[in-house]
Amino acid sequence: QRRELQPMPEKPTLVDFFDKRFTTANHCLQSATRAMKNGFPEETILPCLLHDTVLTMIKPDHGHWGADLYAPYVPEKISWAIKYHQALRFYPDPQNNYEYPEMYIRMFGADYKPEPYLEAEYKFAKAHKWYMEARMITMNDEYSFDPNAKPVIDPFRDIIGKHFKQPKEGLGWDNTPASHMWRTIINPNRPL
Repeated sequence: QRRELQPMPEKPTLVDFFDKRFTTANHCLQSATRAMKNGFPEETILPCLLHDTVLTMIKPDHGHWGADLYAPYVPEKISWAIKYHQALRFYPDPQNNYEYPEMYIRMFGADYKPEPYLEAEYKFAKAHKWYMEARMITMNDEYSFDPNAKPVIDPFRDIIGKHFKQPKEGLGWDNTPASHMWRTIINPNRPL
């Protein structure tokens, strides 16, 4: 389905994508706001801000796609957390007060069992030194769907400036392995 889009600047920044392209911006801003209010470090707040932005482009395996989108621009721990939050969200972690979301019961059914690759990724992530980074995304993710919330990007500009390597050419024009993804988000209505 074609949607009308605001023009992007010649050298788009991450903030431009939040302002003009990311269809999940409100949810991601709510998630990062929640992490900030709960006193999490910037290295946790940033992946909360970024974790579902790739849903603008693709839904399945969005953790993997999101990690690929951000890997050239953020520390490895942040892209790793984005990748593995996708699998972790299907597995309760009572020790950290994470319950299986009721929304997933409605979406997938009460008897849903994640695919074997997701279970393998969950087990891998659970044993990894960065497990809590990905788990903290899920902790701030599932509770950030308030349709009346109006979060803004401003509180996160400093965090983005410190932890996101904004290319001088603009996202999509910097010749990284993710540039094609940014160009797709810039112009999703292109026929070819």
